[in-house]
This record gives sequence, C-alpha cells and structure tokens, in this order.
Amino acid sequence: MTSPTVAVRVLQTPRATRSDAVFLVSAGVLALFALAAVCAPFVAPYNPEAVDFGAVYAAPSPAHWLGTDGLGRDILSRIIFGARTALLGPLLVVVVSTALGALLGLLAGWRGGWLDATLGRLFDVVFAFPSLLIAIMAVALFGKGFVAPVVAMSIAYIPFVARLTRTLVTAERHRAYVSAYRVQGFGGAWIALRRVLPNVTPLVGAQSTLNFGYVLAELAALSFLGLGVQPPTPDWGGMINEAQAGLSGGHFLPALAPAVAVVIVVVAVNIIGEELSRRVGEGSR
Repeated sequence: MTSPTVAVRVLQTPRATRSDAVFLVSAGVLALFALAAVCAPFVAPYNPEAVDFGAVYAAPSPAHWLGTDGLGRDILSRIIFGARTALLGPLLVVVVSTALGALLGLLAGWRGGWLDATLGRLFDVVFAFPSLLIAIMAVALFGKGFVAPVVAMSIAYIPFVARLTRTLVTAERHRAYVSAYRVQGFGGAWIALRRVLPNVTPLVGAQSTLNFGYVLAELAALSFLGLGVQPPTPDWGGMINEAQAGLSGGHFLPALAPAVAVVIVVVAVNIIGEELSRRVGEGSR
C-alpha cells in the first residue's frame, strides 16, 4: 500500500514540473528580450529612426516582419531598440530602490527605537503619494526624459523594500545565532551586515523582482503620456502614443506590437518573481 507521504509526492511532482517549466520559459523570454536589447545594433534589420514615406503603414512582409508605422519606420527594429530603455529603466529603479531600501530597513529593524519610528513615519509620507504622481512631479520640476522618472520611481519604491527588510530583520535579530555572535564578542554592525543582511537578502531580492514588472508598466505609461523617453528615441510606451493617429484608419499593429511586448515582459517577470518567492519561502522552512 502506498504511504501518504509517497502519495503526496506523486501528486505534487506534476505540479512542480509544470511550475519549473513555466519558470524556465519565462526566464528564457526575459533573457531573449535582454539579449535583443544589448545586441540591438546587430540584430535589428533597420535603423529604428529611418523614415521611409514610400512604406507608410506597410503590412507585415518578409521585408518588414511586423510592418511599419506612420512614418514608414520598421516596427520590429523599433521594438528591439525600444527594449533598451524599457528594460534599463526598471532595472535601475529596482537596483537603486533595493540597495537603499534594504539598508534603511536593516537600520530601522536592527536599531529600533526612535530611529525605527522616524524612518517609519518617513516611509508613510512617501507611501501617501502614488509612484506615478511622484514621477509626474519630478518631470514637472526637472523636465521630460529618462532620468527624472527613473530617479522618482527609485525614491517611490524604497519604502516597499525598506518595510519588508525591517520586518525580516526584526524577526532575525531575536534568533539564537545572533545571541551566539554577541556572546563571542562580535559587534552589532558586523552581525547586522555580515550575517543578518545576507539571511534576508534572498527573500528581499525575490520580492524586488516583482517590482521590475510594475516599474516597467509605469514607465511605459509615462512615455505614453509624453513625459518619459522622448521621440525619436524608440520606447515601447512612446511607440503606443505615436501609433494613436493610425488607429482611426485601422492600423492597429504599430500600437499592438509594443503593447504586447510590454505585457509579455511584465507577465514573465511576475512569474519569475512569484516562483523565486515560493522557492525562497520553501527553503526557509
């Protein structure tokens, strides 16, 4: 007779296999977009800014796989080059917000007291403003482009990482291994940076991966509103904005192609982030 433990393993194996397969496919899709962005000058079939009025709104063909836009520019080439700003912006936001948020959360959770309370109130103030609103305010102060929205988004996402890190560090500092290091004479700063922070980093990193998709969508929205990356530089949000003029004439592909690219990357990143969070959670049990 099959034992309950074996039965549970048999039932869980197909699910785990499917989960791994979806994770690998998502990672492959994201890697493909990243590789295309890095190698854009070598893999894009055309100059993304090259105008050809003889091929305006050309249908998909062997010459233009995704057709052309209202200025005769190759849509596939613009999507490939647009992946640079579309992926670089969220990457910078996630790296900066995770690094600063983890340090502030470590400081608040480790020290506690008035410092924890002060940082907590500061985070509440930032939380009161939606990240898009902060980005719009930054654009109003410093002008349109790539830098201002990225800096504003980095500031807006710091509290998310800091609060998670603070919660994890608060729980970690009461564990037995921290007391053992104190007894051995190690200083608080050394324990926090060399032992506690590495222990909470996997979960913080997994959760921060989810922020990548959110930031990508928000930066694309800013470009769609004309506040982000400015033409003629290719950007997925900007491409959707520029394609609005052709929608009334039934030319949907110039807007649909970059929109699909945004959706694919956001879904892939969310799947990766959720799977990493699940694996880290299971590993910590």
